[in-house]
Amino acid sequence: MKPPQYLRRTSLRLLAILALAFAACTPQSRLVYMQDKQDLGLEVPTRMEAYRLKPGDILHVRVMSADPEAYDLFNLDAAMQYRATRVGDVGDANMYLYGYTINEKGRIHIPVIGPVEVAGLTLDQAHDQIQEMADEYLVDATVSVKIVNFSVTVLGEVRRPGSFYVYDHEFTIMDALGLAGDLTDYGNRNVVVVRHTDNGLSFSRVDITDRAAVTSELYYLHPNDLVYVEPLVAKRFGFAQFPFAVVFSGISTALLLINFLQ
Repeated sequence: MKPPQYLRRTSLRLLAILALAFAACTPQSRLVYMQDKQDLGLEVPTRMEAYRLKPGDILHVRVMSADPEAYDLFNLDAAMQYRATRVGDVGDANMYLYGYTINEKGRIHIPVIGPVEVAGLTLDQAHDQIQEMADEYLVDATVSVKIVNFSVTVLGEVRRPGSFYVYDHEFTIMDALGLAGDLTDYGNRNVVVVRHTDNGLSFSRVDITDRAAVTSELYYLHPNDLVYVEPLVAKRFGFAQFPFAVVFSGISTALLLINFLQ
């Protein structure tokens, strides 16, 4: 006995609708980065505005000289800091513990040199200022300045969420997502950045599918920034866990039976 004609048409239509729904639930259109969405002749800057130091930041400062006695004099904690014999968490912890914390007045205190105002300066400007003051005491002095407390947290739809310590003061949002193992297939590419400001926390979005994201003030991250990747609507409604394979297998079997009975 052959099934009615309308039943065959209904089954085919159902299969087509489910196929379209399955395709819509797969975020293929979002698996892109840095596309030129608008042909505006965008000029990408080679470097964004550098981060400016503020009270609470911790600096790792070293004043180096060919004279060992002078080195110990300007770096009183040097012997303790480099006592660790292996590279890893011990050395990193020492950099944090023996770093110079910028006080509420915006200053750090370096042995022999004394107080140095660094709040409001970029890291390069702070280096130049300390270098100039060290040159008053030493010949051929070399100064090294690093930010110790630069860490970012990446949460949400990424493969390896967590907090990451960074030793590069020009660290971008793409670098952070790379450390977190990239976004999952169901991660929203319109990423949320939570940042500490003088007026409290700020919540902003960066569309990383748009090439214009590199011009955003959020593209270069600041210490203690939080990058949150929201799930797509398909993930929120549970489509990611929906057993599409089982459903389509059942539909295919039913269609085969219908055609066999014709």
